[in-house]
Amino acid sequence: MPNEKVKLYHEKQRLQLCGLHSLNSLFQKKVFSKETLDSFVHTHDKSRFWNEYSTFLTGNYDLRILMDALNSKGYVLRAIDISECFETFSYKDCLGLLLNIVVERPFISSIPIVCSFAKPGRHWLTIKSVDGEKYYNFDSKLSQPELIGYQSDLVAYLNKLDRVQTYFYIVIEEDLAAKFEQK
Repeated sequence: MPNEKVKLYHEKQRLQLCGLHSLNSLFQKKVFSKETLDSFVHTHDKSRFWNEYSTFLTGNYDLRILMDALNSKGYVLRAIDISECFETFSYKDCLGLLLNIVVERPFISSIPIVCSFAKPGRHWLTIKSVDGEKYYNFDSKLSQPELIGYQSDLVAYLNKLDRVQTYFYIVIEEDLAAKFEQK
């Protein structure tokens, strides 16, 4: 039915768990928990307090942990290189997009001792289609998902983002990885 409202699963930002929220938005349900992602962290680094994969108690998971989580469900990440055109991808064949963007953290930056221990300010968000036609921004900092529009609108949206400061990843099933190989 064309007028049927699409049900969207959206998690709002809590602590520094944007990576967790992004993963669950990709799957449109709670698939992962903080404990699950922490278990992936501990496969790489047994340290409970200071490690390069997350921030103690609050999350702030890095790319390796998100990759491990996705691999556990049969998915892989494929980076979109800065020289690649967004128009060349078949977004309907992927689970969605993960973006890692720079965020301003003026308070943290103003405290020298905290700034020296804090990781750079970055934020994970998901963009995906739920109905196979329209794309949504599932940024956990938004009060609700934001409609981007159709694939042409998605490409225009992505082209407006800073290609140097933003990291773009396509989430695809392992079986489809060859279809997305860089040419």
